[in-house]
Amino acid sequence: MPNSSINPGAASVVPLGNRPFKAVLFDIGGVVVGSPFQGIADFELQHSLPVNYLNVAITRAGHNGAFQRLERGELDLWSFYDAFSDQLSDLRNIAAYAKYAQLRSKVFDEKSFKAPKVDGRALFHQMMSKAAVVNPCMVEAIAALRNAGYTVAALTNNFNYPSDIRGQQEQDLILKNTADSFSVTASSTSTSTSATGNGKGGAIVMGQDQLKTLFDYFIESAILGLRKPDPAIYKKAGEIVGLKPEDIVFLDDIGANLKAAQKEGWTTIRVELGKPRQAIEKLEATLGITLLAPESRL
Repeated sequence: MPNSSINPGAASVVPLGNRPFKAVLFDIGGVVVGSPFQGIADFELQHSLPVNYLNVAITRAGHNGAFQRLERGELDLWSFYDAFSDQLSDLRNIAAYAKYAQLRSKVFDEKSFKAPKVDGRALFHQMMSKAAVVNPCMVEAIAALRNAGYTVAALTNNFNYPSDIRGQQEQDLILKNTADSFSVTASSTSTSTSATGNGKGGAIVMGQDQLKTLFDYFIESAILGLRKPDPAIYKKAGEIVGLKPEDIVFLDDIGANLKAAQKEGWTTIRVELGKPRQAIEKLEATLGITLLAPESRL
């Protein structure tokens, strides 16, 4: 564990004699760590872009968009930066956003709006900075589940940093900037950064290698070449953990990912933005056990 302020396994865990479920699977971004969507929202605000303009641009690209290809392991990080910049700066995003705004009765002047020149690397850094900050209550719940004998896995749409020095430096830069943004002291290595803060300004920052140690299985889109909500990734995840669909509870923050899991026969819990504790309470009710210590509920 990178920080003593997270106390894994400290919660009282009371397993049921006849458990209805055997495994809990967690999405990573927006669940175990902060949401990349918050990074997008912050970037839009900083650059005076309409709300959700960049999300619409990412979605418009569809299955073969830069982000989607990165998460299937089809693009290396450096090629992704170029493709992501081009995609987000595409003039066609204006028409796509105009349609989005019209459907939601939002005011948007398509004719006067000028397409931004978006730096894909800068946006990605901001997204990953949000996704590097751990939700301590989720880490506590994961540890408590493992201590209680549940199989615990991550099922994540992700990417992998290049394994060379340049790739390691890129990850360290993101983690260091994340730590600095919380006015904390960071200790960095080529594979991970842990950051601890004093008082309310403190944060816990984890690199990918550290996150993987929290789970029995870490199921990655970039390795499988599949990403949520493709039905095939849920079937593959079930095979990896060796359990039937009815044995699995799944937590994610994206509705489409949860709907696909439900079709596979999984029980699902949605994690609302900024509300991880509420999701854990729903998980406790679903499993019939206690995962968080009383002080973690304050």
